[in-house]
Amino acid sequence: MGLVPPGSRQAGLPAGKLPVSVVMVTHNSKAHIEDALEALAADPLGPEQVIVVDNASSDGTPDLVERYGVDLFRQPENLGFPAGCNLGAVRARHPTLAFLNHDAVPAPGWLPPLLAALDQAGVGAAMPLIDLTYRPGHFFTSGSQLTFLGFAWSTDTGQPIPGDLSPQEVPFPSGAAFAIRRALFDQLGGLRPGYFLYLEDVDFGWRLRLAGLRSLQVPASRVSHDYDFERHAAKMYYLERNRLRMLAANYQWKTLLLAAPAIAAVEVGVLAAAIKNQWGRDKLRSWRDLWRDRAAIREERRASRAVRSVSDRDMIAGMGDAFAGITQMPLPPFIGIINRALATYRGWLERIL
Repeated sequence: MGLVPPGSRQAGLPAGKLPVSVVMVTHNSKAHIEDALEALAADPLGPEQVIVVDNASSDGTPDLVERYGVDLFRQPENLGFPAGCNLGAVRARHPTLAFLNHDAVPAPGWLPPLLAALDQAGVGAAMPLIDLTYRPGHFFTSGSQLTFLGFAWSTDTGQPIPGDLSPQEVPFPSGAAFAIRRALFDQLGGLRPGYFLYLEDVDFGWRLRLAGLRSLQVPASRVSHDYDFERHAAKMYYLERNRLRMLAANYQWKTLLLAAPAIAAVEVGVLAAAIKNQWGRDKLRSWRDLWRDRAAIREERRASRAVRSVSDRDMIAGMGDAFAGITQMPLPPFIGIINRALATYRGWLERIL
């Protein structure tokens, strides 16, 4: 059923709705999702189908969502964000998917520029320019960063958005909002459910690039995200586990062997930081669970190998090495030394592969 505002007498969809299936995943999201649903309902060029996969909310989210006439799928347990997205994609009835976070509010007309971008040669995914709900006109991310060791972050968060931006390639489409053709999403195997939370979009962007495709940020499309960068032990566990899982699944064995000294050195540093900030046990748990999930990672390696058309050398050439553009937290005073060392190692790795 199409998206209809609560209390509306409208029996069908307004003319102009687009053949797009928007997928949203919720878990105790009542405080935020109504703004997103209102925006989707009010957009004259909005999606024909909105799918909400609710991961066992206990705060009344499904009852609120149900009032909007969307396709709601209630899950008896929390499947995690990527598995929820995959389930929604299976229920889609249109050739184009758009994923939207429950706390992301799209501006009117956000979909047509993304669809136009997907028609460009070599573009696999398109994401809007995303600003902050509580600071309009300021970046949620200016394009994001991904380093050759798997660290990823939103760049320039909170910085003013210039008025003369052009579409630009980004290393991965933000899970907060992006569009993709359903056939390609299926071909790549969707998001990897084993990640549960965090970095599933980074891994997906990595596989898009392995397949020789680009992710594009489109400034003509705008979405506002109620983003809150908070660091807690559970989040750091997922970030660290999934970062290492991503490296293990997407690099070839030769690359992993050559990168091993840098990976090991960084792991020592991350463990020291984790102990200092009281999530050392969670860092150790990320190592344990990486080993526990080795069979699943082998399957992910096979899937990455099946879509690969780009060498690791070319992949690394397009990755970063420096910790830069991070505004969410202070960086140590010796970050310049670390960045120079990482740049040297990445350059060597690129040459030797």
